[in-house]
Amino acid sequence: MNDGSIDLKLSRHKPTAAVLFCAVFSCLAAAQSELPEFKQSDPISDYLNAIELAESQTSAYSTELAELYLGLGNSHFSRKEYEPARQAFQRGMQIERVNYGLHSLSQTPYLMSIAETESYLGNWDKSQQALENLYLINAQAYGENDPRMLPVLDELLDWYLTTYSERPANGGYQNLLISEKLGDRMYNILQQTDDLGDPEVPQLYRKLSHLHFFIADHLKEHGEPAENGFSFNSGATVSSANTTSRMHYQRGEDALQKVIESLEQQDSPSALDQANAMAELGDWYLVFGQRGSANKAYDLAYQSLEGSEQTEQLQQSLFGEAKLIDFTKLNSKHHFSLAANNSEQTNAEAEELEISVTISEYGVPKNIEVLNAPENLDKKTHRKIINDIRGTRYRPKLINGQAISSSIIFPYPSPHQSQKIQG
Repeated sequence: MNDGSIDLKLSRHKPTAAVLFCAVFSCLAAAQSELPEFKQSDPISDYLNAIELAESQTSAYSTELAELYLGLGNSHFSRKEYEPARQAFQRGMQIERVNYGLHSLSQTPYLMSIAETESYLGNWDKSQQALENLYLINAQAYGENDPRMLPVLDELLDWYLTTYSERPANGGYQNLLISEKLGDRMYNILQQTDDLGDPEVPQLYRKLSHLHFFIADHLKEHGEPAENGFSFNSGATVSSANTTSRMHYQRGEDALQKVIESLEQQDSPSALDQANAMAELGDWYLVFGQRGSANKAYDLAYQSLEGSEQTEQLQQSLFGEAKLIDFTKLNSKHHFSLAANNSEQTNAEAEELEISVTISEYGVPKNIEVLNAPENLDKKTHRKIINDIRGTRYRPKLINGQAISSSIIFPYPSPHQSQKIQG
């Protein structure tokens, strides 16, 4: 923080950091053009040069510097240099606070970046602290029950559910307890506004259904931990005493029914979107063993496409072949760093196995076979692959609205180690 001795007012005649940044790159490009061999520019060196020049010409707290530090942090992160990345993000956030206040909304991208970086360092508690700060500054600006909190809650839910699989059972359960609290707040706001015609609403309810699947699936696999309850913000505690799979099954079903209702109220709703929402409800019933309800939902989705343009093609796109049901797959619009950090795959990650499976009319995989098993695929790994696939469920192929048994071949990623530190 500044001590009052730093002059934050810049002369109108002094160049901005953005201009200086462009000038640095122009000079570097001009210098490189005179060399006999082109030497690729280093982004980190370029950012550091631009920061040094901006600080010397303006101020150590000029507003443009924050974006330069954000870019520097992203460059370090892309190289898996997490410690200097964190320092750059924190410096950028400090500049935002000096210029706009401790509760400025402009801190949001820095807090998200800090949370992501801390998770890669294994500091999950510090990740949570950064995300709590992000929630608090938005709640203070808008109010906890304001509809403008929905994108914030969506982003936070996205983060906790995306990183769930990167933690061991107890850490993942903490993620889910926080997510449940965030999901309750989202649901309350959606109920309060009751605007099913909002084009963003179907995806928000869909996200809530996925949340309840995560929780129900975790409880099914791991049970409830000995230590109940976990706090998120203002000391609120979510008790795990009543978190039963049945309750989450019901809440997820309700959310998917809201998706259908919302799509019906959209302007010019897509027939395919509506049918897909019905099919998703069928998927929900199927993974929870409600086969009769699943078949009814699938048939309703199939018949709803009758009379629409390209009926046969649309029916084929939804039910032409068996498809994996995956309520843990999120349509993430966030987490720049997840994509950036995994942009370069190792050879092991790039390799894929080819799996042949027969899917029954109830969506159960049978006759599982690895078609291109490498010689070094040991029995333990092979058995794990088979068991993992047996634990999945598939939306069955439909003909004339009736589920039938079918065979499929699909790629399966070779086993590899997570890059994150578990905790």
